[in-house]
Amino acid sequence: MYDLIPNTSKAPCITVFGVGGCGCNTINQLSESALNDNIKLIAVNTDAQSLAISQCDTQLQIGTETTKGLGAGADPEKGFEAAQESEQQIKEIIELADVIFITGGMGGGTGTGAIPFIASIAAQLNKPLVAVVTTPFEFEGHQRNLLAQVGVEKLMQQASSVIVLPNDKLIKTLDKKITLVNAFFESNRILQDVLQGLTTTISQSGLINIDLNDFFAVVSHQGRAAMGVARQAEGQDLTHTINSALNNPLLEEVDFSLAKGAIVSVMATEDIELSQYNAIGEILQQQLDPSAMVIIGLTILPELASELELMIIATGIGSDVTATEEIKPTKQGCSSEEGSTNTVIKNSDSSVNTLVNPNNSGITRNANNDRFDTSELFCLQDFLIEKSQKEEQKQIADLDLDSPTCIRWGAKVIG
Repeated sequence: MYDLIPNTSKAPCITVFGVGGCGCNTINQLSESALNDNIKLIAVNTDAQSLAISQCDTQLQIGTETTKGLGAGADPEKGFEAAQESEQQIKEIIELADVIFITGGMGGGTGTGAIPFIASIAAQLNKPLVAVVTTPFEFEGHQRNLLAQVGVEKLMQQASSVIVLPNDKLIKTLDKKITLVNAFFESNRILQDVLQGLTTTISQSGLINIDLNDFFAVVSHQGRAAMGVARQAEGQDLTHTINSALNNPLLEEVDFSLAKGAIVSVMATEDIELSQYNAIGEILQQQLDPSAMVIIGLTILPELASELELMIIATGIGSDVTATEEIKPTKQGCSSEEGSTNTVIKNSDSSVNTLVNPNNSGITRNANNDRFDTSELFCLQDFLIEKSQKEEQKQIADLDLDSPTCIRWGAKVIG
């Protein structure tokens, strides 16, 4: 559980960490937008040169001894060590915050390594943390995408809620003629809109109020999340507006019927009808898990340009697991050490089970297919990482690194 914040007139402090090159770019964009004074932006990087041009007031260079200010070199382990070196500074910033957002790119060094570590500090201090991270373009290669996948999985274990924005969605969703700068602007605007909506909601009293503890209750449903903002002009269909807020095409696709909680901020003019407010709740309940905790607040803004605005954060979106059953290891199954157990998780399709071993590795198999009974089960992810590392080591070994570059290239030309 999170620490409950006493009810005072003081606006809650929302701290946003932008980690690595991608995260710092997002922070720069947020710095140029009209955010409330209670939002604190923190640019975090191992690259001193990149950090120096950050536009926000607070910059944190992590791992000065580990990286010498030269970046993490696409090595998540170095990014992790850099954050670990600066743990005390990170902890001091988090202790002053009521809510933490963290954003950055997965697949590189600083973001992939440091973001899960920062999230773990927030978890230790009982601070709710919502992570908004991007994953690489497909053309960036298998290795980078694999590192991103591992990074997201580590982050899932620490953060309250994780929202993933695949870069490939930019290509599939936006106009093909859009500039790269504007494409990333659209991606960053998702976080910008939600921050503005959230701070408006929890920083001032509304007609139907949402307080900080309501937010805590919703994000405590750990897992994947989705967030979005939609604006409705007069005469537009309300269901379409809600679906636009829930199904942002730039976000990772998730199954909202599995969501365990949602917080909804409605901002409207004085003309909002009771039937409209009631319909928002009914439509959302149809989209989410029947037992989901849905908290809807309403703030009246007479000067609002549109008929109403919706800000939605849906949380606790996990896998569709209906039952678990413990089994004992057999010769046909995955070998294990004495005293350990394996677990079979039955999905909604009873013919497919997932075998999970004590080391958190597993594969999906058909329970009715005997050809897997004598197979040695292994973690495919570990295998791919090991294979990729061996290939890189072989490429390095093939080079005569003891010779100067000019000599190596000269040898190639002569040969």
